[in-house]
Amino acid sequence: MKNEDLYKEAPEYCHYYFDLVETDNLLFELEKSKELTMDIYKLITPELENFSYEPGKWTIKEVLRHIIDSERVFSYRAFRFSRFDKTPLAGFDQKHYVENANQTDVELFDLQEDYVAVRRSTIRLFRNMTEEMFDFKASANELTYTPRTLGFTIVGHNLHHCNFIKEKYLNS
Repeated sequence: MKNEDLYKEAPEYCHYYFDLVETDNLLFELEKSKELTMDIYKLITPELENFSYEPGKWTIKEVLRHIIDSERVFSYRAFRFSRFDKTPLAGFDQKHYVENANQTDVELFDLQEDYVAVRRSTIRLFRNMTEEMFDFKASANELTYTPRTLGFTIVGHNLHHCNFIKEKYLNS
C-alpha cells in the first residue's frame, strides 16, 4: 500500500507493516487478514500447537496470543484517540504479555475464537469512525498515531505474523 499521508502520520516502525497491506480500504483489509489468519491456523496440527522452531522462541499458540493482545492494545488506543482523548498512553511489553498468558493450557480452538471476537470488535470500532475521528493525533509510548495508522498497523502486524508462521512453522 502506498498511501503517502499514512506513512507521514505514523511512527517509522509502522511503515514495514503498511508495506504488507495491499489496499487502503481498512475494513476490507481487516476482514481479509482475519480470513487469512483463520486459514493458516486451520493447518496447525495438535503436534505443532506448542512447538517452537527454536529454543526461546514463541510457540504457534503464543504467536496467536501475541496477535490478539497487540490488537487489543492498538484498538484501545484507536478507540481513545477516536474520542479525541489527548491523554498520552503508556507502551506495553509484548514479551511480558506472552510470558504471562499461560498459553500451554489453552486450546487452540479457544484462541481462534478469541481472535475472531477481537477482530469483529475491531472492525465494528473502525466501521463507525468519521474522517475526523480517523485523523485525530495523539500519543502512545511517546509516539504519535492516528486511529487510521493504528488500524493499518493492526492489519500489517497480523500479516507479518502470518508470513512468519508460514515460513518458520509450516515451511511454505
